[in-house]
Amino acid sequence: MAIDMSQFHQVFFDEADEHLSSMESLLLGMDQSCPQQEDLHAVFRAAHSIKGGAATFGFADMADLTHVLEGLLDEVRRGARALSSDLVDLVLRAKDVLYGMLAAHKGKGEADAAQAGELKAQLEALAAAPAEAAARRAAPEEARHWTLYLEIDVVDGVDIDALLESLAEHGDLSVVQRGEEADKLPWVAVFTSQLDAAEVAESLAFALPQERFRINVDHGVEEEGSFGLFLEAEPEPDASVWLEGDGFGLFEPPPAEAAKRDEALSPAQESDAAKPAARGGALSESSIRVNIDKVDLLLNLVGELVITQSMLTQSGAGLDPVEHERLLGGIGALQRNARELQEAVMSIRMTPIAFVFNRFPRVVRDLAGRLGKRVELTMMGESTELDKGFIEKLSDPLTHLVRNSLDHGIESPEARQAGGKDPVGRLTLRAFHQGSNIVIEVSDDGAGLNRERILAKARQGGLAAPDSLSDAEVWNLIFEAGFSTAAEVTEVSGRGVGMDVVKRNIQSMGGRVEIDSMADIGTTISIHLPLTLAIMDGMSVRIGAETYVMPLGAVLESLQPAPDDIKTVAARGMVVGIRGEYLPIVPLGRFFSIPEAKQAPSEAILVIVEAGNSQLALLVDDLIGQQQFVVKNLETNYRKVDGISGATILGDGQVALILDIAAIARHNQRMALDA
Repeated sequence: MAIDMSQFHQVFFDEADEHLSSMESLLLGMDQSCPQQEDLHAVFRAAHSIKGGAATFGFADMADLTHVLEGLLDEVRRGARALSSDLVDLVLRAKDVLYGMLAAHKGKGEADAAQAGELKAQLEALAAAPAEAAARRAAPEEARHWTLYLEIDVVDGVDIDALLESLAEHGDLSVVQRGEEADKLPWVAVFTSQLDAAEVAESLAFALPQERFRINVDHGVEEEGSFGLFLEAEPEPDASVWLEGDGFGLFEPPPAEAAKRDEALSPAQESDAAKPAARGGALSESSIRVNIDKVDLLLNLVGELVITQSMLTQSGAGLDPVEHERLLGGIGALQRNARELQEAVMSIRMTPIAFVFNRFPRVVRDLAGRLGKRVELTMMGESTELDKGFIEKLSDPLTHLVRNSLDHGIESPEARQAGGKDPVGRLTLRAFHQGSNIVIEVSDDGAGLNRERILAKARQGGLAAPDSLSDAEVWNLIFEAGFSTAAEVTEVSGRGVGMDVVKRNIQSMGGRVEIDSMADIGTTISIHLPLTLAIMDGMSVRIGAETYVMPLGAVLESLQPAPDDIKTVAARGMVVGIRGEYLPIVPLGRFFSIPEAKQAPSEAILVIVEAGNSQLALLVDDLIGQQQFVVKNLETNYRKVDGISGATILGDGQVALILDIAAIARHNQRMALDA
């Protein structure tokens, strides 16, 4: 039966992405004058794995380029070639070209063959040139060899010959038995090289499922000066005896021999490098790759379970708690289990933000070099997790913010020194959880925003910008379409069309953007995002005969005001005094044109909500309750409605609209400015 190789292609694409990202981050983090041997090995293994997988699946362009790249990296890790800045630049360029090739094989555009050919020629020229050897020498590392016995199952569509040829370039490989699919015979080979079992398994796993190959470690070769850390060489067993012996099989030596070998290995257990890995599948923690569509389907089913649980809870609210104690107890248990299940499924979709942050060391390095600036990047909270859907959408907005900080925020070294600052600018990316939100900050220690220049530019563009605006309101003007205070257009920051796109993209994810800036101190731009858009905690309210839902994270408190607390301000409408502060009142019945809704604050309920840096009081008829809601998108079938972010199904089966608090706050601010 033929196997669908497309599933293996996707594994190759995913792992190649990871290897390319790993190569870049390792190279950018290396001390070129004294790189760590472990890092050099990791960069080499990444290139080697990509080459092996590409050759196996017939991606010749990637295999050819990584073959040359791998040779150079092998010289570097052996100390035969020094790690120069020119070589690092060339490897980083190769990473970019390989990424383009990978995208082309995914069906996303076409690779630049001319660029790839030029880069390959440069790599070959560098490889042919006399190499300046690295100052360090690692004799014990060079003396270490492993003899590995490989058993590989026949997999339809996978070229095992090409895979073994790729391995043979790094040691001595002898094929003991060729695989035969008809007879269910696996490939059997003996491989001796400096690559340990983990490295070989990584290469094989790039092209094969881990359950389709086995690796057995025979020994490490000890040379003089190795201090007994590696095992003494023993005569290799005759392959025919292993194949046709007494039933213990090729990869499971007789018990006595196995016990002897385990005993001999015990002194070397302290060294990770000397630990043999018996099978490819045991080389790392167990994991499985699952198509995101399957996770989304599971999440949708959990959402339906939450709706069903809400229906049961609502139906059980009118039952006698004594007479129906067991039923109500079961409904409570179902509610707890549904929440735990939802959290477990959501955790599958959660991805560390490091997947976004890891691209920025390269971005900062390249842009700072082009701008003639010296910038040090600090990343904090890389392990903070957020929804995978956000990960894919965050890259462009964050890139805009980083580019603007480098271009407009951080000054040139000369200007910084003249102002008494360190000539090296500081740029910080930080992520952390705050309640039910995740916050991502982009901070720089540059010149800060210029209030007067922003106001003048806003007025020049026809925006309402009175001097009475607070600093936060002035900073928000830079998110208006086409706004820019740059004296000239640069290649880095463009023509001022980016910041409004940033805000729009963040708002489309249910988030908001805030700015804090001080002259000559720096600027911090904060992105606030919900942990997920699929299921949320909310408060349901009644407006007239309709039910609406407010995101619970935006609700601060609710109250029924006294008549003396209500004031009317000219051109601003009604406000309510709360603890010495006056907040604008937004009657939602008037906002949504619901004639039967209450209009007088003294007869209704005020819900105090927070949107960005501002607070306002939403006037509703009544509070219904707090619970979990499954968010349904409306924009697929309906046009965007101001003040509405989505819909949900209530416990009684009715549909309720979810309020967009930020949009309501923006509408209220516009009305106040226009008045």
